[in-house]
Amino acid sequence: MTAHTNQTHARFGYVSGLDGLRLVAVAIVIAAHYQLVPYIPGGFGVSIFFFISGFLITRLMLAEEKAYGQIALGRFYVRRFIRLLPPLALMGIVAVPLLALTDPAGFSWSQVLLSFSYLGNVHKIGSRLLGWNAGYDALEPLWSLAVEEHFYLLLPPVLLLVRGSAGRIRMISAVLAGALVLRMLVWAATPRFADDINYNFTLTRIDAIGWGVLLTLLLDAGRIGQAWIERHAAVLLWGGALAMLLSLIHWSGFYETAFKYTPQSIAIGAAFCGAIFPARNAWVRRIAELPAIRYLGKTSYELYLWHYPVYSLAERFVVSPHLRAVLSLAATIAISSLAYSLTTRRLAPLRKRFGGHPV
Repeated sequence: MTAHTNQTHARFGYVSGLDGLRLVAVAIVIAAHYQLVPYIPGGFGVSIFFFISGFLITRLMLAEEKAYGQIALGRFYVRRFIRLLPPLALMGIVAVPLLALTDPAGFSWSQVLLSFSYLGNVHKIGSRLLGWNAGYDALEPLWSLAVEEHFYLLLPPVLLLVRGSAGRIRMISAVLAGALVLRMLVWAATPRFADDINYNFTLTRIDAIGWGVLLTLLLDAGRIGQAWIERHAAVLLWGGALAMLLSLIHWSGFYETAFKYTPQSIAIGAAFCGAIFPARNAWVRRIAELPAIRYLGKTSYELYLWHYPVYSLAERFVVSPHLRAVLSLAATIAISSLAYSLTTRRLAPLRKRFGGHPV
C-alpha cells in the first residue's frame, strides 16, 4: 500500500503507518520477555500501545460524533467486546490448561479469574503487596488489558458529559496532571511499593493513554495544525525518538518510579506526530506499510496475548535460550496468525454492523 498523508482532523478511515507502530510496540515487549534486549524494558512497548489506543479510540469517537451528531455508547462497547474478548478467551481456553498441566504448582485461581475479568493489574498489585499467589509469568501482561478496558469504560461517558474541544482539552489535561501528582504521592507515601503501584494501577497509568487522547483533541481542534507539523517534521520525529531513548535512562529513583511516564509519553507523542502526519516523512509510513510489517501489526494484539504463554511453555522443553527464543517467536507468529483468522478477521463483518471502521 502506498503511504499517504493522514489527516490531522478526526475522521473515519485507515491511518497509514499505524500498523507499523503497533508492530514496533509489540516487538519491544516480546524482545524484553524473550530476554533479547535487556536495556529496553517491555513496559516501554506497553506505553506506546497505550498512546496509540488513546489516539485512535478518541479519533474514532470524534469522527462518529461529527458524522452522526452523537457517540453511541452501546455500539461502542459492543465493538470493543467483539474486538478484544474473543482473542483473549481463545488464548485462555488453550494456554491456561497447558500451563496448569506443565506447572500445576504455579496455578493461581485469583490470577486467572482476575486477569480474564480485566482486573489483572489488581492481581499484580495484590501479589506484590498482599502476598497473593503470583501465578504464571505468562499471564502477567494481561495487566495492561485491564488498564485499557478501564479507559474504554471511562472515556466515552466523559466525552458525552463534556462538550466542546476547549472543555475536553481542559478535562484531559487535568487527568494528566492528576495522574502525575498521584504517582508522586504514592512515591512519597510508600517508596517500597511505589513502583508496583504506579506501574500497574489504572489511575497512575491512565495518563499514558491520556496523552494520546490529548493529541487527538488538539489536532482535531486545530491547536496543532498540518502546516506546523510539516515545518517541525524532522524535530518531531528525530527529537521525539531521542527523547524516548533518554526517557529510558534511570536518572533517579523518583524519576523511575513517579515521573518517567510523563516525559516518556510526551516523547512518544512527538515521534508519533512526526511519523504519522508529515508529507516529508512519508518514507516512515512506506516502511510501515510493507505487506509483512502491516500484517504483523494487524495481529499485534494476538502477538501480545500469545508471546509469553508460548515462551513459558517452551522453557519447559528447550534448554538453549537462543533456540528457545527463535522457536517461540516462530510459534507465536504462527499461532497469532491463526488466532487472528479465527477471531478478529472472522468477526470483522459483525463489528462493521455495529459501526466498526478500518483503522
